[in-house]
Amino acid sequence: MNSSKSITVTASDKLDRLHAISENILLFFPLFYKNILGLTHGRSRKNPLNMQSRMLVMLMHSGMMQPSEIGARMGISKPNVSVLVDKLVALGHVERRPDARDRRVIHIATTAKGRRFVVNRLKSVGKVIKENLSDLSPEEVDNLHTALETFKRIISRLDRGGPQG
Repeated sequence: MNSSKSITVTASDKLDRLHAISENILLFFPLFYKNILGLTHGRSRKNPLNMQSRMLVMLMHSGMMQPSEIGARMGISKPNVSVLVDKLVALGHVERRPDARDRRVIHIATTAKGRRFVVNRLKSVGKVIKENLSDLSPEEVDNLHTALETFKRIISRLDRGGPQG
């Protein structure tokens, strides 16, 4: 006999849950920025997860990427990618590298300076997050950890080609 619970979800229940999920996701981001990163409207503190920082983190984890792939992954247009890359090149955080086989193709890669920036930025963001979560009880920390691991697993699965089944 199988001891796991069997959960039956009707098509109507699934649509209701998807609606609730979409609302919760949209509400999540303002709460994340305010309560986790400590950013509120009107404060002088700069957003540590701005587009430039997000692009650098992505490049550091992915290696070299073409501008079109950067735009697709970040959900931004090619002209906006170009502007961000230009700013990061000027800061010395990324460089443009021609493709070895096709000189028309350009790859964007982080520089040593850019990698140091990302490491320092992630450390400072991590410190702020830990400080802002420090008042949680051990049970709340455990629940948040489990929820985020589940969320990451599901989102990663969607990234690999969509839901199965």
